[in-house]
Amino acid sequence: MRSDSLLMKNRLTKWHSAYIQNAYHELKRGTTRQQLDVLNIKATDKKVLDVGCGPGNLLVELAADAPEHLIGVDVDEVFLVFGRSHIENSIEDLTVTPTFLRASLPTLPFADEIFDLVTCFLVMPHVPDDSVALLELARVLKPGGTLAISGHGFGFPLRYLKRLRLKPLQMYLATLIYKYIGKKWIRNTLQSDKEICALLNNIGLAPEVRHYNQKVLGCVSTYWIKAIKNETIPKAIQ
Repeated sequence: MRSDSLLMKNRLTKWHSAYIQNAYHELKRGTTRQQLDVLNIKATDKKVLDVGCGPGNLLVELAADAPEHLIGVDVDEVFLVFGRSHIENSIEDLTVTPTFLRASLPTLPFADEIFDLVTCFLVMPHVPDDSVALLELARVLKPGGTLAISGHGFGFPLRYLKRLRLKPLQMYLATLIYKYIGKKWIRNTLQSDKEICALLNNIGLAPEVRHYNQKVLGCVSTYWIKAIKNETIPKAIQ
């Protein structure tokens, strides 16, 4: 549509272009499907929400599983416009067309306990508060439903120390500030997957699968976690 085309033309940055290109490159070479398979995630006949959907590469794979309903949310309208246009014009034979909405953690525009599956990949480094974000993800998930999340561990910046110059140091600084101050003055923090699992347990989600795609100097680079929401939530967190 004309308004969407104008938005893309006026707001598409080099960073957007690089991000979109990489996302669909991962989709094409099968990396996106592998991210679901390693956690044994299937969206078939489920109501599914992808939080931080970006340009929609994960939504394409989720849609291929024939879910009952599929929604992607992202804070960046450019990604939403691109994802919607790309899927409608380029992807054939989808059993369900994803719905794209603008929203972000820690406030999702959905009622309690309506999704069977919630995915949230590589979003945790950017949320204002880890605990609050996980609580919101748990809120919209049905009892017995599945949460699949991923994020960056302490080994992630080491992979790019030379190429990104000061960026890795910024990530470590951001993480240190958050740990001791409790505020993410600088986003793009690193997480301990063990601490994330502890937070999940505290809010009534039981981690079932924990996977690392790479370790650097013994430190986790990127973690992937699948957790199931307990049928009965502890009274202390209701």
